[in-house]
Formats: sequence, structure tokens, C-alpha cells
Amino acid sequence: MIGDASAKQSSENRKKTDAKLSKKSNYAAGLIIVFAVEFVLRDFLLPENANNISIGLALVGEWVAFCFLVFLWIPKVEKKNIASIGLGRFKRRHLGWGILVYLLILVASSVSGFLLGSVGLPSLRSLQPMIKGYGFATLFGLFLTGTFLEEVFYRGYLIERMAILTRHRWIAAFASWLLFTLVHLKFFGLGPTIDTSVISAALVLLYLKEKSIWPCIVVHGINDALAFLIFPLLI
Repeated sequence: MIGDASAKQSSENRKKTDAKLSKKSNYAAGLIIVFAVEFVLRDFLLPENANNISIGLALVGEWVAFCFLVFLWIPKVEKKNIASIGLGRFKRRHLGWGILVYLLILVASSVSGFLLGSVGLPSLRSLQPMIKGYGFATLFGLFLTGTFLEEVFYRGYLIERMAILTRHRWIAAFASWLLFTLVHLKFFGLGPTIDTSVISAALVLLYLKEKSIWPCIVVHGINDALAFLIFPLLI
């Protein structure tokens, strides 16, 4: 009797261990799929000074990956809901935090822009003439992708799943900061990418505080609305 009970307990423990390993394997596979698609589309398929068509195709590919992740992989494979990637209920404080952090980013970006200029590197502002050359459909696509899709990928999904895999939330945060920064390198160039790293750090810290992508979406939305929709009309 004791032996049977021990064997049964051992079998249950093995099943629980196998289930945990299976979940972690799904998380790892999801991360690999999403970010392999991201870097292939942006670093390998987007040439320097990409035209409207190239950017449009890349954006379509990213949104296909987004739909695959949110509507198939997370609910069907991982057996999770979207709240598990920071897409819970929007709260009023998210708007306030988003606006506050964006204002802090403006200050930090002014400093980083000055430092970049002092060593002969361009800042994010130097991209405005190039951005103005794109059509409205491309600019609106860039706005939507940056505001929503990038926050789901780089803050919500990446941080939450990496935190589970590594058991260290700050490792996940560093990975989020690094990957978000590097994925802009080819399209933006060195100076603007360094500038982007400041924004990336602020978004990561905001996500860690609120455990929600909504305030990050507010920050990213204000930034990209100005960069892609408003400033091009003013220049």
C-alpha cells in the first residue's frame, strides 16, 4: 500500500514537471518565432532607405505575426489569455503615467541629442526629412505598428515570457531594452538608435512599474503620432 502510494505520488510529480517543461518550451518557441520574424523582416528584408512598398510588406508581415501570436499561439498553444502579456483592463492612471513619462523622455532625449551632436552623430530628429518622404498610408502603418504591436511584442510578451523562463524579471527587462533598441539599428542608423535606447529604457521601466502595456502604448502613441503624423506635415 505504501509502495503504491509512493509510486502514484512520484508519477503525479513527473506529470507536473513534464507539464511545466512543456509550458516553458511553448514560451521559448513563441519568443523564437515572434522575434525571428521581427528581425528577418526588419534587418534582412528592409533595405536602407526603404521605399513605401518595402515598408508596407514588412508591416503586413509583422501584423500577420501579431495575429498568429494573439489569436492562435497564446490562447491555443500556451493556454493563456491576453492579460498574461500586460493587456489587462485600462485604468485612468495609465493615461497620467504615460503623459508624465513622455515628458520625462523629452528631457532625456534633449540631453542624449546634445551628447550625440557633440560627437558628430545624428539624433532621432535627423530622420524627419526622410520620414516626410513617405506616403500617408506608410506613416499611418508605422504609427499603428509602433504604438500597439511593438508594445505587445517587446514589453508585454517578451518581458512576461522571459521572466518565466529566466526567473529573473530584470533579465527579461534587459532583453526587452536590448532587442527593441537593436531592431531599429538598420532602419534608423547608429545615432538615432542610441536615441531610441533612451525611449526603450523608459518604456521598460514603466512596464515594470505598472505591469501593463497600456501606459507604454500612451507614451509610444504620443511619440509616434508626433514623429509620423504631425511633424511631417509641419516640416
